Amino acid sequence: MLVGVFASAIVQQTLRGEVVARYMPRKPVFAVLLSSLFGLIAPVCDCGAIPLGRQLMAKGVPVYAAIAFLIAAPVINPITLVSTGIAFQGNVGIVVARAAMTLSVALIVGLLAARFFGARLGVPTLAHLADGDKVDTAHRNGLRLGQVVQHATGEYFEILFFVVLGALFTAASQTLVPRADLTAVGAQRAGSVLVLMPIATILSICSEADAFVARAFAGTFSFGAVMAFMTIGQIVDLRNGLLMWRTLGGRILLLIALTAYPLVFVEAVLLNRLS
Repeated sequence: MLVGVFASAIVQQTLRGEVVARYMPRKPVFAVLLSSLFGLIAPVCDCGAIPLGRQLMAKGVPVYAAIAFLIAAPVINPITLVSTGIAFQGNVGIVVARAAMTLSVALIVGLLAARFFGARLGVPTLAHLADGDKVDTAHRNGLRLGQVVQHATGEYFEILFFVVLGALFTAASQTLVPRADLTAVGAQRAGSVLVLMPIATILSICSEADAFVARAFAGTFSFGAVMAFMTIGQIVDLRNGLLMWRTLGGRILLLIALTAYPLVFVEAVLLNRLS
């Protein structure tokens, strides 16, 4: 978690959006694909993805491409992928499945946004970006160091809070809910998925920590349900919902939810059939 929060803070403070915008493909399909994979070199969790996505849009990245980045980046980054592998004791299949499910949603939502909205979506104006260019280099570098530490510290304690919250929820469910009922629901191909998906949305655990919470469900719930928990929790997220709404607007937020929930559900049930 420490590596993840400091990487997120450094990327947020040092990455210049205009460099990315300069090399962004013009065709939506390639722009969405590239943006979805950008998280591989920008290790930000869902907390850091939104500020970075806003900066990219302000620098000229198409909004539909930024949407794909916001969906994929919390999972398609080395920190989250490694933490997922550690949580599930080096199971590469789970890491690949999580990345594939997240990418499928990012690609489809990004292409749908390009098809139905295109350039009609407004680009957020970030006045502080322009103001930052007026600050001399020495002062800006010193300010960045302080901002990196401040951002990383705040994000670390926020992550810890949700790790503890998820552990408490898991412990409470296993203690208060009769074991036979929990096992019966968890073993169902579709029912187990329907139970864990809204729980993931409500808990809204950071992508760098949710795999450790999901691991606690693995002994009771189906494989597909656990994968759906880790996927939908980073896409339809109550904790960042307001900020997403302010950044992208209600129409895009609705598009994401109406696309992600059915798609993740179907993929999770298919995984249950195959496992």
